[in-house]
Amino acid sequence: MTERGVHFGNVIGLIAIYDSNSRAYGSSLVEYDNEQDSKIAARRAIEIALEKADRVGEVPSFAIIHTTPGLEETLIKSIDNFFQTPVPIIGATAADNAVKGQWSVFNEDASTHQGLAIQLLFPSKPLAAGFSAGYSPTQFTGRVTKAKGRELMEIDHRPAQQVYREWLEKHANIDLPSHFIFQLVTQYPLGRIAGSLYNQPYYKLSHPVKLTEDEGILLFTNIEENDNVTLMFGDKSQLIFRPARVIKEANRQSINSSKIAGAVCIICAGAMLYLDEDIHKVYEIIKQQMGNVPFICPFTFGEQGRFVNGENGHGNLMISSATFYSD
Repeated sequence: MTERGVHFGNVIGLIAIYDSNSRAYGSSLVEYDNEQDSKIAARRAIEIALEKADRVGEVPSFAIIHTTPGLEETLIKSIDNFFQTPVPIIGATAADNAVKGQWSVFNEDASTHQGLAIQLLFPSKPLAAGFSAGYSPTQFTGRVTKAKGRELMEIDHRPAQQVYREWLEKHANIDLPSHFIFQLVTQYPLGRIAGSLYNQPYYKLSHPVKLTEDEGILLFTNIEENDNVTLMFGDKSQLIFRPARVIKEANRQSINSSKIAGAVCIICAGAMLYLDEDIHKVYEIIKQQMGNVPFICPFTFGEQGRFVNGENGHGNLMISSATFYSD
């Protein structure tokens, strides 16, 4: 999606940033094979990007990251550890059309089916960032008592599949078939509290991908034992309006009153598919807010961003945005 509409099929979207000669931007792309390799790769990616920007030893104002699925949480932690502070980020997990592992990331140097692309920004003007779920918690919650990586195996010492099905059936008042219904799991993801604002909790979401043989649920995020998970609910009206709300909230939190020059808004591919033709309504609402200012919205399998408490995180079915200013 761009300011010119929603584009399907074989397309490519580009956004260009023009800045003063005293500013700097640097990108890099690295590959990795496993979690340990990814930590080394993240450090190397940052070092290359800093060298390209001629800003070795400095902390960027912002970072844009694109990853292939699997190790987003580890990569975010590696970036935070490198700079010893949570640099604001906007990020997207690469997607394919059929969840067959045909995703990739690239920069001006190379492309890869398993790796990290990062751009470090030292812009002349401040940026405003936003990261939000936009789903509402239900009354159904439980503690993770068994998990491994991204497989949720037990909730409250019971098979996760059974608990999740019971929650769905009770909340939606329906009888579920033996297989997952994509529309339902997109409408009812699992949430974990990421923090609170004015005594109100806000959540990061996990999208169920498929059922596992051990009566568990494979997610598109990491999950850990003793995490508390809540069944979340998002109706279409919430999903239609939330991208514009996230951009608006990011602008409200900005310390300046400068003119908006452009924006990037990461939108989950699952939410886009769930909305179907209503995705055009999302475009119309963002367009009304942005006017003729250029913006770009990729549809992804995971979203990374900075919560209002300053912590960087990874989730599914989220909205992550960055707004640029001209003066």
